[in-house]
Amino acid sequence: MIMELLKCYYSVIVMLFVGTCCLQGQNTIGTIQIDNARVAEGYTLFAPVSSTSTFLVDNCGNLINRWDSDKLPGLSVYLQENGNLIRTRREDNNTFFAGGVGGGIEIFDWDGNLLWEYVLSNEQNILHHDVAPMDNGNILAIAYDLVTKEDAIALGRQADYIPERGMWVDKIIEIQPLPNNGFAIVWEWNSFDHVVQDQDPNLPNFGRLDQNPEKLNINYFRPTASPESDWMHSNAIDYNEELDQILLNSRNFNEFFVIDHSTTTIEAMGSTGGQSGRGGDFLYRWGNPQTYGLGTEIDRKLFAQHDAHWIAPGKKDSGKVFVFNNGLNRPGGTISTVDIIETSIQDDGSYLKEEGRPFGPENPNFVYGDNPGDEFFVSPRISSVQQLPNDNILIGSGSEGILIELDDALDVVWRYVIPLSIEAPLPQGSDPFANSMFRAYKYALDFPAFVNNQIVVGDPIEQNPNTGFCENPVSIFPVSLPPAPLEVVNTLVQDQISIRSEAEIDISIVDVVGHVHHSVHIQVGLQDIDMGNLTNGIYYIQNGSPKNPNFAAIPFVKIN
Repeated sequence: MIMELLKCYYSVIVMLFVGTCCLQGQNTIGTIQIDNARVAEGYTLFAPVSSTSTFLVDNCGNLINRWDSDKLPGLSVYLQENGNLIRTRREDNNTFFAGGVGGGIEIFDWDGNLLWEYVLSNEQNILHHDVAPMDNGNILAIAYDLVTKEDAIALGRQADYIPERGMWVDKIIEIQPLPNNGFAIVWEWNSFDHVVQDQDPNLPNFGRLDQNPEKLNINYFRPTASPESDWMHSNAIDYNEELDQILLNSRNFNEFFVIDHSTTTIEAMGSTGGQSGRGGDFLYRWGNPQTYGLGTEIDRKLFAQHDAHWIAPGKKDSGKVFVFNNGLNRPGGTISTVDIIETSIQDDGSYLKEEGRPFGPENPNFVYGDNPGDEFFVSPRISSVQQLPNDNILIGSGSEGILIELDDALDVVWRYVIPLSIEAPLPQGSDPFANSMFRAYKYALDFPAFVNNQIVVGDPIEQNPNTGFCENPVSIFPVSLPPAPLEVVNTLVQDQISIRSEAEIDISIVDVVGHVHHSVHIQVGLQDIDMGNLTNGIYYIQNGSPKNPNFAAIPFVKIN
């Protein structure tokens, strides 16, 4: 068991001290490229859109955990610090049938037990695409709200812009999970409470678009499409705890929007209240200023984009917005990029906008994907991007089922191809197909979920895996190193470790990322060393710098 637990952690240590690069040209799925020196250490989470399972893998492609549901994702999944998985799921519905329709949320514990579930799927409403877990345990979710043709006309939508089945307008609900699958809706925002129209002064919401950038043009629809029921097609939601603001991403408007969450539900229906004093009106929007009369098609910067979110605190570009810009109908052809936008936010949480000008910036602050030397990837739909704690960038090209990690020099240091076709694992060497995913997230090894739950490294997902380059890496210690002049009596440790030594030596206890937790002088004979302050995980006994060792490191596992 100990060797099974340890088999990939040796490769993590190799990444730290050796920096070898392995490229397996014969691999077509799973891990096909890894630069051990520069790849971010961690485990990557993804939920293939055609699979009822969610997977967590290490950099070698070995399975770390798997959660099984009886329904397809609907679409996003998130790992929580306690090890729970928040997963959206797809419910059957005869009214709403757009891509990304979900209808349910479920929470599993680390061991795959279903703890809580919530369903909103009926003739009037359905959850879709994404949720945003909050620090208080609540969950923000996007839902469609059916508006009849008659009601839409009464609010100023032109009749010939409305299909007979009506309009699906986006709303946000905040769900408080309660025991025994209970719930409470504690906050709500609806896009149709914040509309403007410039067609008929005798109808509600009349006004100039360029003078009302805080509202949605009720008569807008995608220039390349005929009017459709799915009006905004919001596919991402994010929550900024510090600002108490929500980011909502709309594929059909080719924009993302910022909303004040500090309002009450009543205030969120209007234009006053909350910290901003502007109720539920938009505080900021970016990507396509023609939607509010301050630009033309040439000014559009986003093209059917996904996964717009704030970059988390503590990272290089903290506070900026990262987005996977899919590139659908982009001038010059469909080329996907990942873009960073530095919003015009002020110290008080408001956003600067010049009179008669669209919200800035004029262009993204960072674009990767269409520059000379950039990795080329194309995903007309779904997909994700993430800035990692070490400032690497993880790109999930969703349509292709490919994960690409870039280092700070924008070199590819890891490439993984999802080795599933629908539910079936593919054999190594086959051409991948039907392996798309909505998003992927990498969590660092010190993420609390991995400290508080037992990690057992399994096999790769694919059939006939070829992972020798990860399972048998070059050791951090030369093969010629002599064995240690000591032995660990108990390799599975709870509060103390017992060591029998043949010599009087100094040793260090280090973790898988090379941090020293103890430095201890060892006497000849058997002795116990307190390990009660160590968190669960893999550790090593060594005698000095890994660069100049004189005996092979000894692994052990700290458990509860």
